[in-house]
Amino acid sequence: MAFQPCKILSLISPNQFLIQTQQQKTIIVGNGIPNFLTRSKLNINQKALDIYFQQLQLVNKEASYLTKTNQLQINGKDLLQEIPNETEIHLKLIGIQNEEPNQTQIVLDFIKQYRNKTIDAILVSSEGNILNFLYNKDTIISLIPNAIFIDEFAIQEQGYSKLLQKEWLNREFSITFKGTQIMTVNNQRNYIHFPILKADLYPTSQKNNELGNQFYSSLIQNGFAYITDWGKMNLPQNSFQLLFLNQEEAKKNNLGLWKNGELDRKMLNSVSSQITGQIVEIIEANQYLVKTDKEILTIKLDRIFIEGLEAKEFARKLLIGKKVNILEVGDNMPLQTIQLCDNNLDIEEELIVNGWATAKENHPQLSKYKFQQFKQMNLQAKQKKIGQYSPELTWRIEDQTDQKQGKSVNEIIWSSIQRDIQSQQQSAVSTGIAIKDDNQLEVLIDKILPNGQFIITILKFHTMVKFTIQGIAKLSEFETSFPNVTKYEEQRQQFSYYVLMQRNAWIHFESFNIEENMFYGKIYEKKNNKDTDFTLQLLKLGLTFIKTNTDFYSKYEEAQKEAEKQKKGFWNESYAQFIIDYSQNKQTLKKQKSNQGNIQRIENQQIQKVIVTAVNDCNEFYIKKESNPEFEDLEIQIENAQLNPLKKPVKKGTLCLARFSEDNRIYRAQVLQAFKNDKFLIKFIDYGNNDEVNYQDMGILPAQFTNIPLQAKMCSLAYLRVPPSSHEYAQEASDQFRELLLDQQFDSKIAYIEKQSNRQFVTLQPQDQPDELKFTINKIVLEKGLGRIDNRILYNPLKEFKNFEIEAKANGIGIWGFDDCLEDEKQFEDEYDYYDS
Repeated sequence: MAFQPCKILSLISPNQFLIQTQQQKTIIVGNGIPNFLTRSKLNINQKALDIYFQQLQLVNKEASYLTKTNQLQINGKDLLQEIPNETEIHLKLIGIQNEEPNQTQIVLDFIKQYRNKTIDAILVSSEGNILNFLYNKDTIISLIPNAIFIDEFAIQEQGYSKLLQKEWLNREFSITFKGTQIMTVNNQRNYIHFPILKADLYPTSQKNNELGNQFYSSLIQNGFAYITDWGKMNLPQNSFQLLFLNQEEAKKNNLGLWKNGELDRKMLNSVSSQITGQIVEIIEANQYLVKTDKEILTIKLDRIFIEGLEAKEFARKLLIGKKVNILEVGDNMPLQTIQLCDNNLDIEEELIVNGWATAKENHPQLSKYKFQQFKQMNLQAKQKKIGQYSPELTWRIEDQTDQKQGKSVNEIIWSSIQRDIQSQQQSAVSTGIAIKDDNQLEVLIDKILPNGQFIITILKFHTMVKFTIQGIAKLSEFETSFPNVTKYEEQRQQFSYYVLMQRNAWIHFESFNIEENMFYGKIYEKKNNKDTDFTLQLLKLGLTFIKTNTDFYSKYEEAQKEAEKQKKGFWNESYAQFIIDYSQNKQTLKKQKSNQGNIQRIENQQIQKVIVTAVNDCNEFYIKKESNPEFEDLEIQIENAQLNPLKKPVKKGTLCLARFSEDNRIYRAQVLQAFKNDKFLIKFIDYGNNDEVNYQDMGILPAQFTNIPLQAKMCSLAYLRVPPSSHEYAQEASDQFRELLLDQQFDSKIAYIEKQSNRQFVTLQPQDQPDELKFTINKIVLEKGLGRIDNRILYNPLKEFKNFEIEAKANGIGIWGFDDCLEDEKQFEDEYDYYDS
């Protein structure tokens, strides 16, 4: 087959041409480079850019095309060239890439320098209604035209891209910068307001601008754009008249955005594209975030003026969480307003009628009739002295979230809450009437912060404070060990945002941490309704787990088990159970003077054969099952694993692999402390012992090594009080404990569990002895004077061996050789020294 004559109409990208054959057919030849010279691809091959400028000179040239081989030639020379992999260059961008907020300053600095100045640049690509131009061969400038508005719905048709490729792509334009327009996008639940350049454009090939703008005309006459108010007032008269005629012709022919004929933009929107959504946040009294099925939109009622906390609070009560219809008002560059779905209430009118807003006179999108209507409403509000005209405006909130300044005030608030609780309890005792509301206080959820924190306003005290839900985990705590767990923390934040943001809720306050300036408790969506406990919802979705065993309802456990069964949220990850076991086995309690009421007694105690793997002191030793074939297989895999370096800086609490200095084998571990010179104190979580290791002897813990939970269980001997770490006899007692326990095999039974710490209190006895308390290590410790009977335990079976304690005391052995143990009334204080992750 012979070559056919053709004409090169346009260059789409290097090695990609738009041609026209003799039969007037347009064909794209060559594969080209996707997203070439766009905001999303600023690193480009230097050779590709050179070829682009070479091939740009071939536009409007006659060529030859061979269909079978997809070849394009001029004078027998192939135009499609080989593009070798050469050095990439980075193009500068005057615009926003991926809507990053830190890029806005570049645009603002540029417009300061170039406002009303003109440059020449090449139109190289389009993204939505944004046009990208290449300037000075090294800079992409993103902008929108000032005189016309390119309609985002209309340009979704293929005709728009074909028109640009055929007529305007890679053409040179004269660009005069006029200013910026603020655009709003939703970026991972953060709503970014960023500027985009606005400019006046003329093709440089067009000599006389008074005769009209060929670029504007081509878009308007095909229904892809319409004239803006700026264009009406600032375009040369002849140019405007021509564009107006083009626009009327497009309307007449039902092209593009005018497919519904003479319907104006308001009617077009309400008939064919009305949007329904839910108000999820009140930014200002006249600016809202609306969640639709596809996206989150920022709606601003620009035709009215409104400000103040009272006005914002009125709008919040009226709108938050409500379903609304989004309508367009005005003619050119239409603005949006909203109506409540329930009763078609117009929000602009409602704000004015209630005295919170006034109409903007001479606003281009507000007709004289509508302005007079708004003005009359405002006059009636003044006469009624409502809204901003009321002499009593009471919405005043004191912000006490500051780490330093708010502590003293919040401590007073916490004292007041406690007094109210005591007063209710006393009243209940004296009257015999049970407390109904669990001392719940009404609050306003002001902000949803990362890591499960909230900013709330306690309405009773008119005070804004920080708050955290008590008793559940923040999955971000495990980010250093399992990076993808953060996505579930983000889902939790997003869910909290949609359910609670700016809503009224009820909180049962349980504690106040003055160091953190943080309140803790539970959130309820409805007063006196335990089914609306927000913790339940988070557990059901698998976005958290129960962290402590204290003061939780049985339905918390049911919700968590159901989420685990259905693999919801982070339960879908292989490491989920590993995190739970690790968290529950971790000691967090620093000091506990009395554990009465804090213990969970274990009924039907089962004997388990165990080995003691580590003894850290008298209060802390670790046991693991004597035999666990699955874990033994896992250890073989871990021992043969490679140590892939941990990401620096290595944080305290990071779960990892580490090499034990004594046997040079690799085990699962956790970082307890970082020292200088890349050295770390780590705990081997399957054995309980600690070691100091170098950075190169640590590595990432792969997910496949988390299928089996950690093996070592933290324990103390049941029914006994032993010397705390601060006691002068503690070291000697700990050495004797090691002689009795370390590496020994025992029959173990869990007597009770300390709920706040999940520490197991056990009895240990040699495996060749009967199951009787008199054969246990617990009794031997009492006999050797290493501990004393714990009288805080209501039922302590060790009391039957009281005579051994009396004998040890009489002989002054062990602890009884020290004065502070001689008086029965003077007890040890339990001081547990553990590393928190």
